[in-house]
Amino acid sequence: MACTTSADPRPLLGLFSLLLGLAGCEPVEPEPPTDDDDSAADDDAGDDDAPTILTAYHGLDELPAAVLVLCGAAAIGEDGMPVVFSVPLEGDTVTPAAFRVETSAGPVEPVCATLRPADEPLELHTVLLAGPFGTAADPPLAVEVVGDVRAADGASIQGLRTDTITPLAAGPSVVLAEAFEPTTPGLDPECPAGTTSVVQFVFEGGVTGPDGSALGEPQRLGVSLHLAGGDVVPPTALGDDDPDNYVHACTDRAEAVEFVSVAEGLFHDPGDDPNPAVEPVAVVAR
Repeated sequence: MACTTSADPRPLLGLFSLLLGLAGCEPVEPEPPTDDDDSAADDDAGDDDAPTILTAYHGLDELPAAVLVLCGAAAIGEDGMPVVFSVPLEGDTVTPAAFRVETSAGPVEPVCATLRPADEPLELHTVLLAGPFGTAADPPLAVEVVGDVRAADGASIQGLRTDTITPLAAGPSVVLAEAFEPTTPGLDPECPAGTTSVVQFVFEGGVTGPDGSALGEPQRLGVSLHLAGGDVVPPTALGDDDPDNYVHACTDRAEAVEFVSVAEGLFHDPGDDPNPAVEPVAVVAR
């Protein structure tokens, strides 16, 4: 991975990283709690900080043969649907049987569920699902966590559900922004000397420049960091250009970054669909 000043070749897994994406979401209506039930839908009902599904993105309707690296042969030719959660997940609990995708033909168990390729220590929010989920004309209807998937802190997210799926034709928006100190363990040292903060953007889907190109000056200048005190500035550099759905924005300003926004038409998904304009998204300090 490198800052935008370099021209690193795109890795084989880039196409699948690009699938990672967004939709509106809400937990299922909780059942009455019991003493031994620690599911997200029960314990966290009414909690604004409770885990949620941030997006379910119908990214591709025919995964190419290279998906073998991530999911095995069963996923070749199937649909790809990244699902982004508000919290990082415990990878050992992510299995195909733990998810259901509702389609017009009935519920479907994915043939693959994996945190790869967005599995760096500060990522882990995005599950790539593969299976026969539908088409542009007959899209998937909902995604639900039906098994005991665990957040990284051990909490169960079983019961989370979204009935809103981002369609195939949509471009990738930003669903989460997190600010880290540049020395945070697990954060790649990609930002230039003098960096005071790194804002990690989580897009609906993985992103590159147009036609799969590396991120560069147009993307850097199209990102706005809204600082405490009122200044709005571009980042000094962009990093984590793998390209999965995570992008790092580096800044050398002392003020905290409170919001981020992105101009339209700069970050492209694997179908070369450009991002819509991203209105200011609140930044979570980590």
